[in-house]
Formats: sequence, structure tokens, C-alpha cells
Amino acid sequence: MQEQDLRGKVALVTGATKGIGRAITLDLATRGASILGTYSTPESAHIFDDLADEMTILYGTHGTDAEEARTGAMPKIYGIAADITAPTTPSLILAALRMYFDGKVDMVVFNAAVMGLAKMGDGNVDEMFVDTALAGNVRFPVLLMEGLVREGCLRRDGRVVAVSSEGVRARRPGGGTVYAATKAALECLMRQWADELGTRPGMEGTTFNSVSVGFTKTEAYNKIPAEIRDRLTASDAAEVAVGNRIGEVEDVADVVGLLVSEKARWISGSVVDATGGKAKIM
Repeated sequence: MQEQDLRGKVALVTGATKGIGRAITLDLATRGASILGTYSTPESAHIFDDLADEMTILYGTHGTDAEEARTGAMPKIYGIAADITAPTTPSLILAALRMYFDGKVDMVVFNAAVMGLAKMGDGNVDEMFVDTALAGNVRFPVLLMEGLVREGCLRRDGRVVAVSSEGVRARRPGGGTVYAATKAALECLMRQWADELGTRPGMEGTTFNSVSVGFTKTEAYNKIPAEIRDRLTASDAAEVAVGNRIGEVEDVADVVGLLVSEKARWISGSVVDATGGKAKIM
């Protein structure tokens, strides 16, 4: 359990059950934030329940006292199944936010993404492939943010963070063109929202930033065939400026954790590198 600098705040984290999203959720919750987390299918509910149980055990064991843990010091953790490619999902999330947290939120982390890969010219970049990527990575955050703003959900001094990809700027193995383009669009949205919404009445002080993520040890990483995974790991690690390794999910979660803190109040409209110095974003 960490310093309780986020106690009393509410965070919405999409894709909260695995990999980077789970690490972000754990970071925020162990700092006292209550969580509304999403996962892609109902079959993932048990994973989120396990995470909530971890928080209950942690705060029940290590809180200042048992009574405090029972009466509100422990963050509230709720999860919902939410397919980011479905047009009804933003409304579903807003309804859950109203049900569990009176429709108010302090932090929004756009982590869930459609990560399909297809090389140009191989016949797999078809209309459905493109539409699915745009629906999950562009339409979903636009419509969710529209709903949050329209309904006055974001409190003053809020924090909005989007998990982006180094593929927006750096050369990556073939097949990621469409994915990188949608992440570039998401970064653009964050820059524009920083200007348009940071001083909106009721949202004053709200910041909008992106985090550029490189090759990281997630569940998807472990599914790559070993020979290919080892080759990619070695080539990526050789480009990392701060050590001969690739990223861990906690590396990314700590950068996101900084951007949602009070100490990041003067950072907005930026893309922050979370690749170990590979991207050199300036």
C-alpha cells in the first residue's frame, strides 16, 4: 500500500483486468482511489473480482485500523463488461458511473484498445478490420468523453490519460499501420481536449496527456511464439536508453500514476515517453 494521495478520488480505467491496465488499476487503488474498471467480456469478470479481493485483503490487513478499513478508507472497486467496439458502450459506462459513484469521476485512463495487426497488401486490411480499429480506438474515446463532459461527470482538477504507442513515431514490425494511425488520432484528441476542456466551467484544472508505450511484457507478449519474442525482445532492449531490457507493466503504470497526481498539474496536451527513452519525445 502506498501513500494515500488519491484517497476520496474516483478513477475510470478501461481494460483494467490484464497487463498494463491491471498494473494501473493496482497503482491507483493502492493509493486510495476508488475504481470503475472495464473488461472486454463477462468471462473476464472473475479476474476483476480477484483484483477487488486483493484490495480488500490489503486494506483490511494493512489499514490504520480495522474500523477505518470498514468505514470508508478502503477504496471501492467495481467492474463492468464493456466492449469498446460497441456503439452502446459509452452509455453503459456512464450508467455504471451514475450507479456506483453518483456520476462523478476524477481520473479517466483510456487503456483498452483494439490491437489487430495486418500487413498492407496481404488482403487482411479490409473494411471490417479498419472499422473495428476506428470504433474501438477513436469512436469509443470520443463518445465516452462527450458523455462525461455533457453530463458534468469530470470534477475540477481532473486527469485524463490515454495509453498510446511508440508505433506512432518509431519503426515497428510490419502490420501495425492501422493501429498506429488510430493511436496518432487518440493523441491528437488529447491535445485538442487539453485546449478545449481544460478551462471548461466545472472542469477547470483538468489535464489531458498521452503515454507512449513500447514493447512491454504483457499477456500478449507471452503469447508471441518464443523464437519471434526473443528476437524482438533483444532488438528492442538494445534501443532502451536506461537499461538493457524491455518494459514491465509497472514501468508504464508508474508513468500514468505520475500524470494523474497533483504533481502533474502543469502538464497537459503532452505525450510522455514510457519506452525507457527509445522514442525521445521532445
